[in-house]
Amino acid sequence: MSKRKVKRKSFAAREDLLEKMNKIAKENDVSLYRFVNEVFDLSLKVNELGVNMRTLIYSRRLLNDARENGFTLGLENLWYDMAELAYEKNRKKALESWNESGVWLAKKYTTSEIEDPFEVFKNDLKDFTWNVPEFEVTKEKDKITVRIISPRFTEAYTQLFTVFLEGALQTFEYTIDNKEIARGIIRLDAIKNTN
Repeated sequence: MSKRKVKRKSFAAREDLLEKMNKIAKENDVSLYRFVNEVFDLSLKVNELGVNMRTLIYSRRLLNDARENGFTLGLENLWYDMAELAYEKNRKKALESWNESGVWLAKKYTTSEIEDPFEVFKNDLKDFTWNVPEFEVTKEKDKITVRIISPRFTEAYTQLFTVFLEGALQTFEYTIDNKEIARGIIRLDAIKNTN
């Protein structure tokens, strides 16, 4: 029984892209032909799943960034239940821990080589809290407003997340000027310290 002959077809591509693909193929000890065909095959499979390639890459990058920033995936209801238990058992310690976590995370950005640490922090936090239906952070000159609405937040989680945000904002040298908090609703207005 003979093998089925596979037809080949030529196509044009940017030279810089082919050079990069050739380098990757060599690093993986495969031919450029095999590597390009594998890329095509995977692209078609992604398309069959109804997923946009850019969305897939963004999602993967988001998970990597979250892991690198100390986040972990968990069941949302379990997370809220654990926050409730910690808050009920030792409110002061729970609030202190969440505040310190906000400070720690913000310092990760302020001590980096990032050009605009607050902007990157804001975008990452919005991405990492994808379960929050409304999460807005606006910055106008020396004022920042954070507005969060999530009907799934418990009372304890609302309080804990608020102090987390306060710790982060203080690390970015903002002072809380006004705050409104109700179960599932957080609004913080902060002004840049002028010292």
